[in-house]
Order: sequence, then C-alpha cells, then structure tokens
Amino acid sequence: MELEQLQKYYDTIRNYGVQIYAVSIASPEVNRTLRERVGAEYIFLSDPEGAVLDQLNIDHHTPNPSGMDIPIPTQILVDREGIVRWIYQPSNYRIRVRPETLLEVLKDLNPNDLNNK
Repeated sequence: MELEQLQKYYDTIRNYGVQIYAVSIASPEVNRTLRERVGAEYIFLSDPEGAVLDQLNIDHHTPNPSGMDIPIPTQILVDREGIVRWIYQPSNYRIRVRPETLLEVLKDLNPNDLNNK
C-alpha cells in the first residue's frame, strides 16, 4: 500500500489488532517530514544502512539516482508470537499491495493471533 492508503485505512487495520510500521532507508528527518505530510498516525522507522533490507531480502539491488539501492515495498504480517502469517512481496518495486487484498487477508486470519492492541 502507498503510505497515504495506509493512513486512509489505518483505523480499519488497527481494528484487527495490527500495529503498522513503515520502514525506510530515508533518514529520520526525511521520514518525519513524510510522516507529517501524509498525516500518518503509524510509526516510521529509519534504516539508512539498509540492514533490514538485507535481512528481509527486500532489496531490489537497483540503485536509485542517488546511488542507494531501492527497497521492494513489502508487507509482512507477524502475529503476537512472532510468527509470520502473510508476506506480500512483488517482483517489481513499483507495485504495491491493494488495500482490499490486505483487508481480505486480515479477515481470514485468527483475530486472537493478531490482537496486539
């Protein structure tokens, strides 16, 4: 999902007991500005060295104009026990999950697994 869509569906997603984190290679300052622009209520985390990209294997390995690798926009649902319940990882960094797809996945999961409120 695009960051704006995450905010638009934030309350619906949170009602499933899901906490949202947006992880980016951008600096904390850039993330703060973006979070304010989007009006996001969810948490932004900075990974400027790309350590998370490498650990999750979500690096597109194609540099952007500034020479940094491009992260693949990946959605991962982890339950309260730390078990990965769903991953959406497109083959192209330009593709995002549709909000309807994420909501369908949430409907199909056991709410007791995700309830992290």
